Amino acid sequence: MRNWFTKDFHWKAFSVLMAIGIWLTVHRESEAPAARTPGFTENTYENVPVLAVSAGADVGNAQLVPRVVSAVISGPPALMSDLNSSQIHAFVNLTGFNSAQNLECDIEIALPPGATVVHVDPPRVTVTLPQQP
Repeated sequence: MRNWFTKDFHWKAFSVLMAIGIWLTVHRESEAPAARTPGFTENTYENVPVLAVSAGADVGNAQLVPRVVSAVISGPPALMSDLNSSQIHAFVNLTGFNSAQNLECDIEIALPPGATVVHVDPPRVTVTLPQQP
């Protein structure tokens, strides 16, 4: 048993040190905030209305709290200079729900090609969907 531990001890110690170094690097990178894309511009759009959509049910009477969100959008400078808030569509997909009380839904954002969502505040809304007659 002693020979198993001491045989090639230098290589075993080196391997352990390398594993620790790799783990620390991956852990540090995963904890770091997302890097911004160089050359891209970020704009914040306040008071973007949130809409309820559904493929199978009428969700016009859905109550959403909050009704508006703030969205940080990133993209090439040429696109961002022309992008206005009417081109940003925030929605919650209620397909498959006929009624709901205090349902938490993720907000999705539809944007023109080339633009990306960096952050949505708040990221979720509470939905109340009355029972259909």
